[in-house]
Amino acid sequence: MKTLFLFTLIIQFTSFIFAKSNSLSGNRILVVLDNIEDKSNYSIFFKSLEDRGFDLSYSSASDDKLELIKFEESLYDHLVLLAPETNYYENDVGPKQIIEFIDKGGNVLLAANENTGSTTQDLLYEFGSVVDEAKFNVIDNFVHNSTTSSVLALDKLEIPISSDELEAPILYSGTAIKFKGKNPYSKPLLVAGPAAYSWDNSAVNKDPLVTGSNIVLVNTLQAVNNARIIITGSTKMFTDEFIESPVKINDKTYEKSGNLDFITNISKWTFQEKKVLKVISSKHHKVGETERPEYYTIKNNMHYEIELSEYNDGIWQPFNATDIQLELIMLDPYIRTTLKQQPITNPTSSTFSIDLIIPDHCGVFTFKVDYRRYGLSWILEKDVIAIHPLHYNEFPRFLGEGLPYYFGAFSMLGGFIIISILALYHEDDTKKNTDTVTSSKKEKEVAATEKKKN
Repeated sequence: MKTLFLFTLIIQFTSFIFAKSNSLSGNRILVVLDNIEDKSNYSIFFKSLEDRGFDLSYSSASDDKLELIKFEESLYDHLVLLAPETNYYENDVGPKQIIEFIDKGGNVLLAANENTGSTTQDLLYEFGSVVDEAKFNVIDNFVHNSTTSSVLALDKLEIPISSDELEAPILYSGTAIKFKGKNPYSKPLLVAGPAAYSWDNSAVNKDPLVTGSNIVLVNTLQAVNNARIIITGSTKMFTDEFIESPVKINDKTYEKSGNLDFITNISKWTFQEKKVLKVISSKHHKVGETERPEYYTIKNNMHYEIELSEYNDGIWQPFNATDIQLELIMLDPYIRTTLKQQPITNPTSSTFSIDLIIPDHCGVFTFKVDYRRYGLSWILEKDVIAIHPLHYNEFPRFLGEGLPYYFGAFSMLGGFIIISILALYHEDDTKKNTDTVTSSKKEKEVAATEKKKN
């Protein structure tokens, strides 16, 4: 009996060690439900998270033990909010604390529905979005499952967060989300069709809040600290009923919906199990050298390179791109150039590099790579270094562009020498001039004497 107990303990300890999630942010997930009994409605979704190594904790929004942050530290790494109808969370867990959780690097998967309460509405407002009125569902009379127009069947993503293709349509039943303004960090992932609108069971007697492809069904948001948020207007798309439900569109029938694949994909992205970039190293130096200099001199030839790696499903692999740019900035960019990817020699990373000439301007410059692309975590790598002017002994003695000035200076010098020589060595006939002056004086004296005699 003791041997069996010890063997069981070893098995449990081993499974605890090796059951590690692929998330780079951690494996602690808090699931908040309207009622704890609703847990059984999402059993397939929750089991898929546990199979990926996540440690799930469940709580109802009204549980007095509900805590998200304690002693300025997050108690969880990820947050799944499936409690849209609750108007009040216990222990001051609300929009302000959830935003603080995101600021600390936490990831959030948020679901609303046609009966969204004030807490979820306030949180959506923080993300720049609003939901339609209560009891209003997204309806599409052309793209829906079988004969139920309020259950949409969508087989196309607006902007995929990965190259994954949908093998079966996604079933969606819920409210419409409208985003106010243009948030550069927010992108719609799944939108309604052109004939969709949001309304309740009554007759349409006014313009709906939003129609067509302006209805956002699933939206992605990535904060400046790389925390990720998924927002959707349907809790039903996560339920076992929608995951197991067959789909019929026109004459085409699917045994199961594509909901499980879809929510698995978006949850992997949200919990940072995929599309995560990391800077392995970055360096710059003069061409022909290997060490970073203390400073550069204007017009030096410089080599810059950065090594990046991409994380997907537990594997670090080389990152391929053609749009990574390097900027040399002093207040404004003096140089902005695209880095070239080098042949891959490392199975886990790739190198991007460029050779360029330092700007002909001295000062303190920032060498910056700021790469922000949808679906990928953002990278920011920068280094500050001074650029000096040329030393007195580094200037060229003669410049071809200065030939006109050289000619003007030397011509002036030559003219001055010639004039000086003429002035120094030119001699006048002074004797002839003296005789001429004397004779003219005598003629004047004779003329004066004759005038007196007369």
